[in-house]
Amino acid sequence: MIVSSPAIVLKTFSYGETSLISRCFTKDKGKVSFIIKGAKSKKNLIAPYFQPLSYINIIFNENEKRELQIVSKVSFEKIWTKIPLSLKKMTLSQSILEISDFTLEKNDPYPRLFKILVETFQHFEAGSLDENICFWHYESKLLSEMGFLIDMEDRNINEEGLVSLEKTDNSFQVLSKLIEGNVFDIDFDNISKIDKKTISKFLYQKLCYYFDGFERLKSFRVIKDIFYKG
Repeated sequence: MIVSSPAIVLKTFSYGETSLISRCFTKDKGKVSFIIKGAKSKKNLIAPYFQPLSYINIIFNENEKRELQIVSKVSFEKIWTKIPLSLKKMTLSQSILEISDFTLEKNDPYPRLFKILVETFQHFEAGSLDENICFWHYESKLLSEMGFLIDMEDRNINEEGLVSLEKTDNSFQVLSKLIEGNVFDIDFDNISKIDKKTISKFLYQKLCYYFDGFERLKSFRVIKDIFYKG
């Protein structure tokens, strides 16, 4: 079956002397792995499309018996020009890609999460919403789209070994807005360092609780400084 779908490139690595393997989060088919034969050849111009973070449209003839799908045609949906100029945006983007690659199951589509992922990078590109809030929002939506909706009214919210939250806390209010999707109602500059740490730790612990081995992701060791220092 011929599939044409927008996709975000999650990870790409070498395969043999001339080829690449790329894992992409496609809107219509979920996480799909592709082999790009001859991509490292000087005459082949396809490799730039499969840089991590690339927003592309990919056409392939889906073969369910194959672990690696073969690309028929690829084009850019959007080229990010501002994100690569910011170390903070690139660091958060790489972490989002790593989170997505780790949590998504192959060939399991999450079209609403894909839309949120694209919107997150669009905010990064345009500077239309604080990057930290975008990151928290993506974490919370990833949990909810995969069936782990955070219920802030649940009396057991402080169980599972998570950081303690009280309804009167600003961190509780911010998390509620994130989960409800009211991200433009959040003023990051008015969140204290303690609350930033609480929010970050709460979402991180939730991800660790539901996804075995999540604590091994390397990117979180880097982004802690971004959140805790504001």
